[in-house]
Amino acid sequence: MTTATAPDALEAILARLDALGTQVSAISEELAATRAAREQWSELLETLIPVSRGAMDVATRELAELERDVTIDDVTRLARTGARAIPDLEVLLGQLRSLSELGHEVTSLGGAGMARLTEVLQVAEDRGYFMFARQGASIADRVVTSFDEDDVKALGENVVTILTAVKDLTQPEVMGLVSRTAVTIRDVEDTPMDPPSMMALLRAMRDPQTRRGLARVLSMLHTVGEDRTPAVSTTADPGRD
Repeated sequence: MTTATAPDALEAILARLDALGTQVSAISEELAATRAAREQWSELLETLIPVSRGAMDVATRELAELERDVTIDDVTRLARTGARAIPDLEVLLGQLRSLSELGHEVTSLGGAGMARLTEVLQVAEDRGYFMFARQGASIADRVVTSFDEDDVKALGENVVTILTAVKDLTQPEVMGLVSRTAVTIRDVEDTPMDPPSMMALLRAMRDPQTRRGLARVLSMLHTVGEDRTPAVSTTADPGRD
C-alpha cells in the first residue's frame, strides 16, 4: 500500500507545483503590466504638470487683468440672470425648432414649385411662346427705329381714328368679305383664263351677285372720291359793312 501511494503523492505535488508556477507567471505578467501602466501615467503626469502649470499661470494673469472690470458680484449677477432666463431660452429654442421645421416645409414646397415652374416653362418653349417673344421684340425694335418724334406725335393724335377704323375692319361681315375676296383672287391667280369677250361680260351682268358686287364697288369708289374738305363760308359778316 505504501509503495503504491508514494508515486501518486509525488505526482500530485508536481501538479501543484506546476499550477503554482503558472499562477506565479500570471502574477508576474500582471505586475509587469501594472508597472508599465504606472510608468506611462508617470510620463503623462510629467508632461501634463508643466502644461497645466502654464495654463494656470495664463488663467491667473487673465483673471488678474479681468478683475479690474469684472467682479465676483458681476459674475454672480450674470449667473442669476442666466438662471432666470432659462424659461425664455426654452421658448426661444422651441421657436427655433418651429422655424427649422417651417424652413424644411418651405424648402419642400419650393422644390415642388420649382419643378412645376420648370415644367410650365418647358411647355411654353415647346409651343413657341419664347420664340414669339423674341421675334416680337425684334418687330418692336424695327417699329421704334422706323418712327421719329413727329411720327409718334401724329400717331398719338390720330390713334382714336386708327382704332375706330381697325374696329370697323374687324367686324364679322367685313372680315368675311375680305376673306371671300382673298379666296377669289387666289383662285383667279391660280387658274389661267383668257380675257372675256364683251358678250361674256354682258352675260355676267345678268348675274344678281355680279350686279350687287359692282354696286358695292361703285359705292366704295363714290366714298373714296367724296370731297370731305370743310366748306368755307362766303357769307359776309353782318357786323362788317
